[in-house]
Amino acid sequence: MKTHVFGRLWPVSSLTLGGGGLGMLWGSTTFDECVATVHDSVAAGINLLDLAPRYGDGKAEEVVGEAFGGRVPEGVRITSKCNLGEPPAPQIEGILRRSIEDSLGRLRLSRLDLFFLHSNVVPDAAHIARRPEAAARMTLYPTFVDHVRPMFEN
Repeated sequence: MKTHVFGRLWPVSSLTLGGGGLGMLWGSTTFDECVATVHDSVAAGINLLDLAPRYGDGKAEEVVGEAFGGRVPEGVRITSKCNLGEPPAPQIEGILRRSIEDSLGRLRLSRLDLFFLHSNVVPDAAHIARRPEAAARMTLYPTFVDHVRPMFEN
């Protein structure tokens, strides 16, 4: 499998394994099939697993936890994400930390290689008002700049 430099981080395989299918979101599958998919993907040279709690209500992370039993093969990288929405500023750090801790528990790991914000960063409240059904997946740009980004920079 060909790899590419991923910024200042580490080489990443040309293909990654996304968690939507592992979370059983796209059609009928079983937990065991998903575990086998993880094993087969890594055996084929995929070294980046892109996960999130939203992928099957944590099921994708549980699949990877089962596949590796807390011991990720050397060179394989695990990412996760947090859907933040627009909570009050004093709650942001706790939400992000709980998301990481919960993901680590499902993955049976002590650390993630990369953690992403899984919210859409939007310019203003009017944008959220136009899509109330998606409001829980939107974070205002000022909230991101003033409260979220500093957490990710620490």
